[in-house]
Amino acid sequence: MAKPAFIRVAAYARVSTESDKQLHSYSAQVFHYQELIRSRPGWQFAGIYTDHGISGTSTLKRDGFNSMMTAARTGEIDLILTKSISRFARNTVDLLAYVRELKALGVTVQFERENIDTSTMDGEILLTLLASFAQAESETNSDAVKWAVRKKYQEGYGHSYYVLGYQTVGRKLLVVPDKAEIVRRLYTSYLEGISPETVCRQLKAEGKLPTSRGMKVNEKKVRPILENPIYTGMIIGQKYFVPTVGGSAKLNEGEHPQYVVEGHHEPIIEQELFDAVQAEIKCRRKAGHLTLAPTLGTTALTHRVVCSKCGRCYHRRTKYRKNMSYKYWRCELATRGKGNPCKAHQIREVLLHKKILNTLELEKWDDAALLEVIDHIVITPEGQIQIHLKNGNVKQAEFGGAQ
Repeated sequence: MAKPAFIRVAAYARVSTESDKQLHSYSAQVFHYQELIRSRPGWQFAGIYTDHGISGTSTLKRDGFNSMMTAARTGEIDLILTKSISRFARNTVDLLAYVRELKALGVTVQFERENIDTSTMDGEILLTLLASFAQAESETNSDAVKWAVRKKYQEGYGHSYYVLGYQTVGRKLLVVPDKAEIVRRLYTSYLEGISPETVCRQLKAEGKLPTSRGMKVNEKKVRPILENPIYTGMIIGQKYFVPTVGGSAKLNEGEHPQYVVEGHHEPIIEQELFDAVQAEIKCRRKAGHLTLAPTLGTTALTHRVVCSKCGRCYHRRTKYRKNMSYKYWRCELATRGKGNPCKAHQIREVLLHKKILNTLELEKWDDAALLEVIDHIVITPEGQIQIHLKNGNVKQAEFGGAQ
């Protein structure tokens, strides 16, 4: 297929931080390429692809770069202009892989600073050599950044904290009142048996879904807020670290020093409340689950129905029959496919609900209402249901054994 008489030219620009100096460089790159492409006879503008505030050590999170590659693969670009090798990629493996793929697609890359044109053999040889230097430079810069961050921690300052309830102003973490109220609600609700996921759904219904840096907080990822000591006014520096340039963060388990700074900023959560939530989390995890409060896909009985023999929780299962299915509850040990050592009987959910409602003299099943009164339920192999209430009372019912 013959190429058109004109050359479709795109440009790629990137800066790795959002500082004023870097953003100025970013704007200058974009303006430079717009003017250059439009002023050259025979060149057709094919777009400028950009990333800012993104590292060049990996292409995984560079949306602009990945969009450019997609356009190249669909035959929309003939030539790509970029400022330098380090702007394009600082990972030698990624750089060469993408350049070679582009070359196979008939797309040339020109690196202005190094004066390299990948359409020539000399260009690729030189590119390989210079890419190695670029990666070494990246590793050196990474070490320098890590040193600067550690120095901050040693001096009692935090580094780049973006958490719900606070905003960073200079070197200070300042409380954002309306967001702080959401954090307090998450903590107090947890002790009342309401999961953080449920609180998020409540907030969404109220039009108050929490955000951080303008982005909606995913209700499935809000739980770590309950274990973050930053809300008590404390920061822990270097809790995580990145072993290699462009790698993933890893929990610091003694490989590097940690820095604990108490009283660093105004607390949102009092230490007593924070400690109470940690104790509750520990208690629930010891019981074999993260929460006693119903979350996505759970009910008021989840982790509350206990086998009298082994002390393990009953699990909710679905049994399928021809043209029908139903839910039932059974001791965890009996669901492992290794027999039924507790001799615990399964009980259909509809019958369990009926027995609980009749015993508590309630008209209909309401998860939220039942959470207010039920602490846990014990089921015996003899078919007894012992309903332990939060007020200390115990009520009993029977379901007649095997079903």
